[in-house]
Amino acid sequence: MVFYNEAASVVLRTVHSVLNKSPPHLIHEILLYDDNSDLDEVVEGSWFTEHLKTLPKVRLERSKNGRGGLIKAKTYAGKLATGKILVYLDAHCECNDGWLEPLIYPIYLNKTACTTPNIDSISWQRLEIHAPEVVEVTGGLNWILNMLWSPLSSEEQARRARDPYPITADIRTPTMAGGLFAINREWFMELGMYDDGQDIWGGENIDLSFRVWLCGGTQWLCPCSKVAHVFRPKHPYSFGSGEEQNFKVVMKNYKRNALVWLDGPHLDFFYKWKPQAIDVDAGDVSGRLRLKQKLQCKSFDYFLEHVWPLPAERDCVATGMIKASDNQCLDNAGGSDTFGQHLQIWGCHNLGNNQFWMYRKDRRIMGLLYVFDVDGLTPGSNVILVWIDHMSDKQYFDYDTKTQQLVHRRSGLCVDRHATSRDVIINTCDSYRTNQRWTFQYTYPDRPL
Repeated sequence: MVFYNEAASVVLRTVHSVLNKSPPHLIHEILLYDDNSDLDEVVEGSWFTEHLKTLPKVRLERSKNGRGGLIKAKTYAGKLATGKILVYLDAHCECNDGWLEPLIYPIYLNKTACTTPNIDSISWQRLEIHAPEVVEVTGGLNWILNMLWSPLSSEEQARRARDPYPITADIRTPTMAGGLFAINREWFMELGMYDDGQDIWGGENIDLSFRVWLCGGTQWLCPCSKVAHVFRPKHPYSFGSGEEQNFKVVMKNYKRNALVWLDGPHLDFFYKWKPQAIDVDAGDVSGRLRLKQKLQCKSFDYFLEHVWPLPAERDCVATGMIKASDNQCLDNAGGSDTFGQHLQIWGCHNLGNNQFWMYRKDRRIMGLLYVFDVDGLTPGSNVILVWIDHMSDKQYFDYDTKTQQLVHRRSGLCVDRHATSRDVIINTCDSYRTNQRWTFQYTYPDRPL
C-alpha cells in the first residue's frame, strides 16, 4: 500500500481489514510505503507509526529520496516486497470477507494471470460502503487511452454462461482501474513493473494492461473478491503548480503509452482524437521499446482483434468533427456517462474528444464509447447516445453527398437542429434547410461516403 498524506484512520482501516478478513497463512507481509508524507499524524514518531509496530506482519517503509509520485512509489514498494504474489491496494480501502482467495487463485494456476477485485464504493463523505449485487461490467478502452467501464460483450457473456458457476466466473477484462490488483512478483519484474518515465499518476494502468495482454498474459476481474474503495471528488495530492501542470503530467503519461504501444496508423489516429498530445514532451521511450522487443510483445492489432474490438480508423468512411454550416459541431455534451444522453451542437473546438466521431462502414456513428441512436421515429425525436454494445436497427445513418444530409435509415428523417435548444433531432428532410447540412472533418478517397 502506497500512501502520501493519507489520514491515519483511513490507512488503518485498510490495514486492519486485510488482517481481519484474510487467512493468516496467505499473508506473507503487509508493506506500507510512505511517499514522503509531511502530515503530522503519519510522520515518524506519531501514534500511527507506534500503532503499526504492534500489528503482525506489518512493515512500514518510507521514501529515502523525497516524493516520487504514486507510479514510482509503487515500483519502489514492489521491489521492496518479498512475497511471491504482490497485491496492490490503495491505502483507502476496506477488504470484505473472502476477498483474497479468489483474487490470488488464478495466479496460483497461471503465473501470467493478473487479477483485479470487484471494487465497491466507499462514500468519501460518510465512509459507508455501497455495493452492487452483481458485476456485469468489464474494463474497456477508448482512443484517448482512457479506461472506461463497459458492459460485457456478447462473447464474454456466452463464455461465462458455459462456466459451471456463471454468476461467480471471473470476467476477462481488457483494462483495469489500476489501484487494486494482484500479480506474480517474479513475472511483474520480468514485465518491467511500471514505466519509470511516467510521473505521479495517470495512464499507468493502461500501460500495464497492454503489457499483460500483449506480452504473454491475461487479465481478470474476480467478482467474488470484494474490496471497497474511497472514490474522492478530486486528487488529494499535487502534480505540481496549477491545473495546467496536472494536464501536462497526465498527457505526458498517455503519450508515452501511445508511443510505445500504438503502431503506425493507430498512433496517427490517437493524435486525431487527442491533438493536444502532439506538442507534449513525452521524454525518451527507447528503453520501453527495447523492453517490448525483448518480451516479444504482440502488435496493437492483436489487442484490437483478440482483446478489445475497438473500431479503428480503417473501419470508418469518415472521422473527426461533424460540422454544421456555421462552425457548430455535434457534441456529446461534455462526455456524460448518462445512457440516453441527448446529442447536442456546440462551437467547434478542434480538440477531439467529445466532438470526435467515427462514421463506420456499417453506417453507425460512434464516439468514445457511445453510438448515435434515436428516442423515436417521428419528426422532433432526439438523437441520443447509447452504449456501443446496445445494438439496434435505429442506429444507422446514410450520408447524401449531394445534399450533405445525414438520413436516419429506419425513419427516413434527416438529422437537424432543434429550433430552441442545443439538442439534435431528426426531422422531415428538406435539402434547402441549412440546418440539415453536415460535413466531416476527415474523409478517405478509398472509402466513399
